[in-house]
Amino acid sequence: MKLNANEIKLLNRITGQKKLFLVFSIINVVIAVYLIIYYGLLSENSTSIHFVLIILILLGGRSHLRQYRSALLLDKLKIWLERKDDRYETNVT
Repeated sequence: MKLNANEIKLLNRITGQKKLFLVFSIINVVIAVYLIIYYGLLSENSTSIHFVLIILILLGGRSHLRQYRSALLLDKLKIWLERKDDRYETNVT
């Protein structure tokens, strides 16, 4: 299975950003935990808007974690395709 230049560029860009996705996910969780501690324990005027904000931040972290896992899978597929292409070219020549 051959990939065209645009598909290879997209695959390289996504697999290159996998660490960034993981960092964003961790940052989102840390911020959400901080806000839970601040609004839950320290602040006197906690409202439902703060709770919704925390949920949205956690959902963003979950989304980044899903992107990280997808990038890991695409990286494995990229390596597999490169090996398969190398074997095919070696057998042909």
